[in-house]
Amino acid sequence: MSELELRQQQEVVKAQNEIESIIVERRKQRDFVRKQTADFTEQLFNALKTAAIEIREKGLNEIGEPRLIDHPAGAGRRALQIPIEDWSVIFVPLVGLARPNIRDEAQIPGFFFKQIAGRMAVFIGNEPEANSFFDFLILPNGAWFGWGYGWPRQASTIEETDFRLLAYGLLTSFIKDIFSTWRPRSDTTLGSAMDARKRSYLFGLPGDEL
Repeated sequence: MSELELRQQQEVVKAQNEIESIIVERRKQRDFVRKQTADFTEQLFNALKTAAIEIREKGLNEIGEPRLIDHPAGAGRRALQIPIEDWSVIFVPLVGLARPNIRDEAQIPGFFFKQIAGRMAVFIGNEPEANSFFDFLILPNGAWFGWGYGWPRQASTIEETDFRLLAYGLLTSFIKDIFSTWRPRSDTTLGSAMDARKRSYLFGLPGDEL
């Protein structure tokens, strides 16, 4: 083997070692974040279901019974729908892991924009085209961050989280801050007016221009 070939081989081995190191480390991160996301989801869902039941026991039936929805991805994944008056919110753990989007306004430490994270998105209603209005990010250091429509929560470890208070805080903010207004004429079609599934309103969140 010539000196040139030897150097080339050494560079190849160096690259292989670097690739292996990155992949093995990321594999560990993925496994950890997946577990943290599953733990966070289970505890939050249990707390939300308990809070809804406790509220209903006070005679406030405007909060409906929470319903678990099987996720098409399977593997035990589920979403949670909570009826509120004649609308609902749905919490959906997303499949796969990704880096937080640095173009978003979540004020988490910049370092985390280079790290993988789990995510749970929250939606109003059940229209497939609806955009999420709130997010939870599950970070690779064991912390989570919730933010959206003026309700940010700073990173906090899952172990130190009081999920009962978190659930009540979420429900309170949804009931207090999410409001509805009638659709403008340009959005009111004969088809929607004759559709029993449609309602006369659009949802608004603090800061939205309706």
